[in-house]
Amino acid sequence: MNRGQSNVWLIPASLGLATVAVLLLGVPRGPLLAALLLLISWVWTVRYLLAWRRGARLLSESVVQLEDTVDRWASGDLQARVYLDQDDPLDSLAHGMNRVAEVLMERTHDLEQDKKQLEAILTSMANGIIILNHGLTITLINRAAIEMFRVQEPTVTGRHLLEIIRDVKIDDAVHRVTRQFGTETVHWSPPDNEGLVVEVTIASLPEPVGGLGAVMVSRDVSLQSQLDRMRQDFVANVSHELQTPLTIIRGFTETLLEEDIDRETRERFTRLIHEEGRRMSRLVDDLLTLSRMEHHSLPFQVEGVDLSVLLESVVSRMVPRAEEAGLTLVSRINTTLPLVSGDADRLQEVFLNLIQNAVQYTPSGGTVTVSVPEQVPQRAPGMVGVSVEDTGIGIPAADLPRIFERFYRVDKARSRASGGTGLGLAIVKHIIELHLGRIDVSSTVGQGTRFTVWLPQYESQGGGPGDGLD
Repeated sequence: MNRGQSNVWLIPASLGLATVAVLLLGVPRGPLLAALLLLISWVWTVRYLLAWRRGARLLSESVVQLEDTVDRWASGDLQARVYLDQDDPLDSLAHGMNRVAEVLMERTHDLEQDKKQLEAILTSMANGIIILNHGLTITLINRAAIEMFRVQEPTVTGRHLLEIIRDVKIDDAVHRVTRQFGTETVHWSPPDNEGLVVEVTIASLPEPVGGLGAVMVSRDVSLQSQLDRMRQDFVANVSHELQTPLTIIRGFTETLLEEDIDRETRERFTRLIHEEGRRMSRLVDDLLTLSRMEHHSLPFQVEGVDLSVLLESVVSRMVPRAEEAGLTLVSRINTTLPLVSGDADRLQEVFLNLIQNAVQYTPSGGTVTVSVPEQVPQRAPGMVGVSVEDTGIGIPAADLPRIFERFYRVDKARSRASGGTGLGLAIVKHIIELHLGRIDVSSTVGQGTRFTVWLPQYESQGGGPGDGLD
């Protein structure tokens, strides 16, 4: 029993003693006894009043302590506790509040752990995430989204989407999604770099706080878009390259079938049909070669190759063609070149292509030179270089990055007139990459072009393709 409960009997006891004292006044010696009882009653009354006053003071102090503890909880200090005397009437309330604080601490710790895990997930994601509230202001954005959309502002949270991503197309899509409760996908590219393509999927939040919001998931699809364009260009180029010889063959065959022509004309038509057929065959062969190289199914025998012997053979084969075109083909190959690691047949194909291109794009009277660079650059340590240089028409600077693409021609009329398929340089680049080598090109319009092939030395690689690449 606490102190407050132990003092409850004092009031009725005092009243009882006072009543008895009044009754004793009418009996002999009663007044003396009545006075004694009244004194005891007064003492008990005073004791009760003192106990009541002390309890009121303790209750006031307990309430103040409870209020202070609640204020500390509200400010985030869940470590605060209420400690009262066991006799305090609010002690049970204090114990209950302390248990609530412990539960809140556990829940807060769990929420903090969940928040850290979510932040770690969002930070490591390759996709960009942006969450918008009902006012289309940003409540969350991860690092990937900041990098994709090139956000420069130091503070993003709390700002309107259109302030951060100044794109009306995205803003309109977000408004449509938040009105119609659906999803929508749009593509975004920065004004200064159309090669960067970001796919943005926008969806409304099913249970937004304070109104309807949205979540934006973005991913970089630049490579996929580039591959799609290359595939479309490839199909269009193959169709175009096949259409011309097929049209010629069909026209001449229809003429041969329907008209009575002389033998000389028939023979000329037959030769033209044969030449166009060979051109289509070369095109198909080159396409198959590229496909087999990309799928690593092309026969490839690695051995030590003597470039001096190989280049001498290639140059001797190309001299008649150069003389026929009115050109001078010069070989300045040192006979002491170190062996390179590779496939002799494939390397022969590389230099035949390069010299054929040089002859093809050099006007009569020009010179094609095969030589060894005087210095090995830092980007090709431990490698052997061979240059094929001409005094031809040159390649514009804008075309240099694309010359190794399939079917890309700087001078389309000259290339087709010579029977080229437009795949030679693409094959050259693939073969050199298979050898773990590299190819450099420099050109000046009207002055000529120089291709330099760098191949790993055989000795330094122990018989296999080198790793002397940058």
